[in-house]
Amino acid sequence: MRAAWIWIPLLATLGCGERDPVPLSAVEQVSTPLGQGAAPMLAIDPSGDRVLSYVTADGGLAIEVTPTGGEPSRAEVADPLGAVAPHGEAPPQLATAPDGSLYLLYTVGKEVPGQRFPRSALRLVRSEDRGQSWSEPISVNEGERFGSHNFHAVLAGDSGRVYAAWLSSTAGRSSVWLRRSDDGGRTWAPARPIDTGEACPCCRTGLALGPDGSLYVSWRKVFENGARDVVVMRSPDGGATWLDPVRPRADDWVISACPHAGPSLMVDREGVVHLGWWTGKEGSAGVYYGRSEDQGRTFTVRPVAVAASSAPAHVRVQPLGGAVAVAWDDGHGPSPRILLRAATSGAEFGPTLALSGDGAAEFPVLGRAGDSLVVAWSQQSEQAHHDAARARPDMSQPGAVMALPKVGEQVIVSRRVPIQALLARSGP
Repeated sequence: MRAAWIWIPLLATLGCGERDPVPLSAVEQVSTPLGQGAAPMLAIDPSGDRVLSYVTADGGLAIEVTPTGGEPSRAEVADPLGAVAPHGEAPPQLATAPDGSLYLLYTVGKEVPGQRFPRSALRLVRSEDRGQSWSEPISVNEGERFGSHNFHAVLAGDSGRVYAAWLSSTAGRSSVWLRRSDDGGRTWAPARPIDTGEACPCCRTGLALGPDGSLYVSWRKVFENGARDVVVMRSPDGGATWLDPVRPRADDWVISACPHAGPSLMVDREGVVHLGWWTGKEGSAGVYYGRSEDQGRTFTVRPVAVAASSAPAHVRVQPLGGAVAVAWDDGHGPSPRILLRAATSGAEFGPTLALSGDGAAEFPVLGRAGDSLVVAWSQQSEQAHHDAARARPDMSQPGAVMALPKVGEQVIVSRRVPIQALLARSGP
């Protein structure tokens, strides 16, 4: 539980000196005023519209599309299989295609008597009218509808091509699976594992597409010595063949538990690979950023927020045309809060900017909308956060059973950060 962690001064430079403050917008609640929401996801479509999704208290999916300078429109999706899982580390994943189509990949959970963990079905819906209406849900995983299919990612490319990645477990061993559709998610090629090694079973995967057509996947891999470190793997031919996975930094974090904190992966228009992640390695625990200019073969890694120890933090990266922004929920304090740092190419990260105020704030998502960054996250009172943490079962106990996650008292909020002012505070 985060309440058990004691503040330790950061080892990474937080920035100092007299600089102009960043003029932040007010915090806006974007979940329904009378309802709660959890597991947000944010995307900016090719026209610049902001698309925000989250799980509602009744187990549906809310999708809000806000045109530039216009009023938002809202739609909801309900799955006939059951409630959508409001899992912060495995949220409904949102993808925008170059033609404006929208895709949501999510899980529906099912508790099975006699089993310790819920089973899940991996489901996809599609919109071709900017979120006004949505297709009927289809299952993306093969075989049994409810199984071990979770911690997923979705990516939409040109000409109706859609990729889905997720973790599946066979005989107690998790691995990364990939499936491709060439007709907008209506039909899918056979699913297959893309790496023979073991994957950490509770950390999200990531997908990104480079301007040269290279496909990238990221996840937390389990190495022979028991270390659970983040890796990136590239396919030069759209997923047909794969190069060996690359570990941007040998964190060498050996643990036999599940951190629920996977990497964030993006590739910019110049083909630069951006990766953000968290590690719990004692003595150098916290958030890191890696940048690759050679298609993921090698990475330059910089610390973002590192200390002697840290609770799990959930990281997101956003390229900014030669610069980068990194958002995360702080793992060094007694309660999580949303923090943001930015760096121009080759420079150190600028001062840390706190985006959230009172309460416990988790699972940030961000996207570039014109001259601003839009950052959204889940928020609740500190008391509700600590109560929920205390109520979680200790899965190290043989008889413990994990229940399906619930939205609880969380709401979804967002705020805007002017990019020019943010970058002016970055660098030397």
